[in-house]
Amino acid sequence: MRMKISIAIFLVLFSMSSKAQKEMSYDGYYVSIPDSTSMSMFKYYLRFYPDGTVIGVTTAGKPVNLIPWFKKENKTPSKGAFTFTDSTIKFSMTSEQGEVNYDGKITGDNKLVLKVKSLINKYEGKEEYAFMKMEAIK
Repeated sequence: MRMKISIAIFLVLFSMSSKAQKEMSYDGYYVSIPDSTSMSMFKYYLRFYPDGTVIGVTTAGKPVNLIPWFKKENKTPSKGAFTFTDSTIKFSMTSEQGEVNYDGKITGDNKLVLKVKSLINKYEGKEEYAFMKMEAIK
């Protein structure tokens, strides 16, 4: 009987910790992880807000340089809305150039694995993003 209770408690705690790891983080940015063939010095940054807004920008600048201006109130970043259910995320972002669609999952280590489809240049691919917490974000 004690063994069954111990197993049940373990499963509940494991389930809770797995869900906690797959929550969206709003106190930082997600930054693209270059694949082994990428020689680009540019990185793509995504920022998600609790109200369902997402913004994105490509830059060769340092992440710390983003803090003063990488906000949804600024007109420069691409903007859109996202939905997040369980570990699945879906969003589209629009810029002056057009629209890009994203569909994917957030992993237990807080990485985004996304299928990307550009309606601008017809690019389709898989991209990964790592989370970077930034203390200065308000």
